[in-house]
Amino acid sequence: MGYFSNDAAPEEPQYKLLASLFPESWPAPLSNLFCGLLLLLTILEGMRRLKTATTPTTERVTRQTKGKVSEFNAFQREYLAVYLVIMLADWLQGTNMYTLYSGYGVSVSTLFLTGFSSSLVFGTFVGLLVDAYGRKRACVLFCLLEIAINAMEHVPSMPILLLGRVLGGISTSLLFSAFESWMVAEHRRRGFPEAWLAKTFGLSSAGNGAVAVVAGLLAQVAADVKGDIGPFQLAIALTVLALVLILRWPENYGKTSDGVLNSVSSSLSTATKAVKTDRRVALLAAVSALFEGATYTFVFMWVPRLIAIYPFEGGLPTGLIFASFMVCITIGGVIYSALGMDSSVESYSFLCLLAAFGAMALCALGAPPSVMPQILPALGDFGPTLAAFLVLEGCVGCFNACAGTMRSRYIPEDVQAAVMNLGRVPLNLLVVGGTYLSDAAPAQVAFAAVALAFLGG
Repeated sequence: MGYFSNDAAPEEPQYKLLASLFPESWPAPLSNLFCGLLLLLTILEGMRRLKTATTPTTERVTRQTKGKVSEFNAFQREYLAVYLVIMLADWLQGTNMYTLYSGYGVSVSTLFLTGFSSSLVFGTFVGLLVDAYGRKRACVLFCLLEIAINAMEHVPSMPILLLGRVLGGISTSLLFSAFESWMVAEHRRRGFPEAWLAKTFGLSSAGNGAVAVVAGLLAQVAADVKGDIGPFQLAIALTVLALVLILRWPENYGKTSDGVLNSVSSSLSTATKAVKTDRRVALLAAVSALFEGATYTFVFMWVPRLIAIYPFEGGLPTGLIFASFMVCITIGGVIYSALGMDSSVESYSFLCLLAAFGAMALCALGAPPSVMPQILPALGDFGPTLAAFLVLEGCVGCFNACAGTMRSRYIPEDVQAAVMNLGRVPLNLLVVGGTYLSDAAPAQVAFAAVALAFLGG
């Protein structure tokens, strides 16, 4: 009998490999799986670095830029210390949210829909408000909101939790606008070379992937000790630390001469014009919305599906599985770099969409029967389902890199922010619809709908 069989509760496996490094309460097959994925990532990253090391570089460092290197490194550390702590706190909140709300006996779908709807409403203009009233102030406001939101998660009251989700939509919009815009503006104010921005973005991306994996493991430990609320308590402590560091930052502002309302109107008008005049921009926006909408819908689906078919004793180790997902996303990004996919990015994007469709289609075929017979029941077991989820996460990492490359190629720099802002409108609408469908419809229908969204992309 395999480790992941659903036929009966499996005996404790004797062959633990590296699972002995983890707590005994964590199922050895899942611990071994995480270690195996981490080993694969290490091998692929080594191959990528070897390839990069053999590529000639044309960068020439002058005496003037060399004199700024130490100042730039200090600035980079100042920003990354805050950014990575904030992202660690943010990732911690996602691992046990579903199980926490389920334990409270409240409507999980209503809370998720409220959060996505709030993000849809506030995401269109929060970035402009950040420019108007100051990026540092916005970062401070984000931290205060996050502390309040995580405190609200302790209260098993639907009105309080709904308020937390509304505030969560605002804080999410601040997270993806205030910190990066402060860094870019401060980078330029201090006179650092424009090319050095790529170094900070590269470290931010790599560090974000690393802290996401760490967040999964820390969340699992916190949940083992404190229950589902544990990760949220840890997130509060980390956010307080980030707030203390942010208070040392200088303030900077954006251009706001036309007023916030006029800026929103102008931004939407500019983006609409770019989409209408260039078919490639329109297609890229549509594909990205479909892919990300399907991915965010999956975020709401994976926990209840795995809980329903979990074959081991105890509760589902959501933190450990989340950490495995994050490793797979990182693997996807590393594969993109190692294979040099930027040369044929459109073809590789199509393969990512096709693989994501296949993974979700297999889940639909193995799900309990509803509108059609259960065609392949064996696919509905824990092992094949988890494998399909891991493949999907790998596709997410690879497609994100592909999409970033295509945006830089096809969307003019002066309208890129406006187009991406416009694209979040259909994205959030898709997420709201997908979240409702995943809650109201059987798993077979929900997975089929997500699969079709990937295919449509």
